Amino acid sequence: MPKYNYYCEECEEYFEIRHSMKESLDNCALCDCPSPIRVPSIPNYITKINKKNDQKAGSLVEEYIKKNRESVKEEKNRLKSQEYKT
Repeated sequence: MPKYNYYCEECEEYFEIRHSMKESLDNCALCDCPSPIRVPSIPNYITKINKKNDQKAGSLVEEYIKKNRESVKEEKNRLKSQEYKT
């Protein structure tokens, strides 16, 4: 069943009710005042906002691998230099 938005002038409140298209709401659901006003609803659209810094998962993994390779090379070089000193 679809949702319908209503406004009651008596209690000055907005509310949402689910009912069939054939039905109509005669009284306010909050204060039982007669004839609430049906208000058009605004549909919600979910959109993805692309940011310049937004990276894909694949590029993050590649960056992680690259950094780890560099740190492994540095550690190997450090260990080699220690071997020659002892």
